[in-house]
Amino acid sequence: MKRLKFKLVTIFLLFILVCSGISVVGFNDIDNNKISLQTSDNFYFVHLTDTHIKHRIFDRTGLTKKGLSTVIEHVLSFEEKPAFIVITGDLTEWAGIQISGALNCIAFANCFYEKDDQLYADAECSIPVYTTPGNHDHSYTRSLWNYHRFIDKKHITEKDRYIVTYGDMSLFFLDSGPNYFLKPKFWDGIMGAGLFNCDIEWLENALSNCISPHKIVLMHHPAVNNRNENGRMIGVIARDREEFVELCESYEVDLVLAGHTHRAIVYDSDENIYEELPLNCSPYSTLHVQSDDCKQSIHYRNISIQGNDIWVEESVEINMSTSEQNSIMMTNRYIFMDIQKNIFHPTMMGERQS
Repeated sequence: MKRLKFKLVTIFLLFILVCSGISVVGFNDIDNNKISLQTSDNFYFVHLTDTHIKHRIFDRTGLTKKGLSTVIEHVLSFEEKPAFIVITGDLTEWAGIQISGALNCIAFANCFYEKDDQLYADAECSIPVYTTPGNHDHSYTRSLWNYHRFIDKKHITEKDRYIVTYGDMSLFFLDSGPNYFLKPKFWDGIMGAGLFNCDIEWLENALSNCISPHKIVLMHHPAVNNRNENGRMIGVIARDREEFVELCESYEVDLVLAGHTHRAIVYDSDENIYEELPLNCSPYSTLHVQSDDCKQSIHYRNISIQGNDIWVEESVEINMSTSEQNSIMMTNRYIFMDIQKNIFHPTMMGERQS
């Protein structure tokens, strides 16, 4: 009788918890193109970009990898942890298909933990890390072979177009391509090759079928930026820029998060600049947000969702002290360890350390 009462009380308490709307974060992989996560209405995530990681063979000081590890450790030290982390391209200094590029990709991936081909920021694998490639990740062979082999193994067939849904928010990831070389007069602005018609069609279809009230698009190159002395917009996507901007406006996309320019700035589609941060972007049309890099200095930006509002916070810089920089000088004692372990024996890739 006592056991029966205990079971009834337990069932009643579980019923109360469910009805109270308490939710647990967890994965529900519908397919490789769409990932759904369950969460509460109030959360934030971290935007990083342009980490430009080099393997210790090419970076004797280890500063590029230390910079990324430092910002990850800093973010994980917060009492309230981020829901996830996004990194919008130029993860490595170069990647391509060569062994040197493979080593750079391995060095990037070794800053995280891996489970079921997904990178995580923490040892508990509770804070996923989502990436999209940048022009440096295509270099020098205009290929993402190493990027797909060591960093993002899940979205190869989808051509790096995928959706992450978290509560009332959906994120749409796109590959804005390698450097654009078809028109020499555009070389000074280091434009990205941009989007193709199939990318625009995919995005329009995804947005039209999206039921989330909050929508964010992520890619490496911005679609809105400053102009040079000739009035030409620099550093943006070369193909389908106008079509992309109009599409985001039409479907009421809240934010487009990008990097590439190594600066922090917020534009709207009419090229107006918003300098007062944090900014509640919900009353505005699509805002185009560039976050600062993690190469020359260490930066991150929080994006907060509070009920029906999305807040763009300031780009924050973390300073490493001289003693910290001196303490990470590395030797070449294990120069060929990554080649032997991860390239010649790729089945051992699961043994990553933070």
